[in-house]
Amino acid sequence: MNSMTGYGMASITFDNLSIEIEVTSVNKRHLETIVSAPKEWQRFEYDANKQIKSFFQRGRIRAAINLSKCAENEVQGLFEESIIEKDLEYLEGFLRQKKQDFKITPDVLLRLAELRKNQSKFPPLDKVYKDLEKALTDACKSMGKMREIEGTAIKHDLTERINRVTDFICEMEAQSKGMEQEHKDKLMERLRKSNLSIDQDDDRILKEVTLFAEKSDTSEEITRLKSHLSQMLVTFEANGSIGRKIEFILQEISRELNTFCSKSTRTQCTNIALNARTEVEKMREQSLNIE
Repeated sequence: MNSMTGYGMASITFDNLSIEIEVTSVNKRHLETIVSAPKEWQRFEYDANKQIKSFFQRGRIRAAINLSKCAENEVQGLFEESIIEKDLEYLEGFLRQKKQDFKITPDVLLRLAELRKNQSKFPPLDKVYKDLEKALTDACKSMGKMREIEGTAIKHDLTERINRVTDFICEMEAQSKGMEQEHKDKLMERLRKSNLSIDQDDDRILKEVTLFAEKSDTSEEITRLKSHLSQMLVTFEANGSIGRKIEFILQEISRELNTFCSKSTRTQCTNIALNARTEVEKMREQSLNIE
């Protein structure tokens, strides 16, 4: 069982650049992937989306690629002297070919520095493509591990709540026994108090008793509740995406509890079922975070 909430990060170094890929995920009913890459590397976004989808099946997943200069290689000052010297040599050679005079001035230096500053700091995508793929894979694996750890915690919590609901259902089953006979006795008592001639074989009386017996019989709901809880425990051990199945089973459990409450004629039974429903609602909130 995996959670849909997680974070992963991986980094690579290329020349004097540090490239970080951060991957985050939050709850979503289906799978949605969003990749944010520099415009120079937008071609990578399409493949990155496919790569992420090979790891996960549910959740809103965002991947961001961030670049920064490596601290040890950062150059303090207006420009890098060695690069500007090469630019000046190229410019001087070009002007000499054109038989133009060349003179180094502060204005020339500032213009060259500005041009260098405005140049793209991103290396060509083809040169870093394989490294980006590997970094994204590492980030996804890191986030997958976090989602797995959180999923284990959710599984532990849900299992404890299932045990409590199971205890409630056993109480409901025990406390609801004899409700049909109890209603029959009350009905016959009311008829006797009305000073009416009572014939227990009267079709109308038999029909009333039978009708209520069907309406107050909760054995079917108890059986289904036990079955649903067993299915929950089995589903916890299944591979792949199980969140939606768990949500469906919990919805069915809640429906059976509601039906039990509507049939119950004993306050104690109804209160036990309401306590069970409270636990189920907490489980449904947790289930929204399961992949």
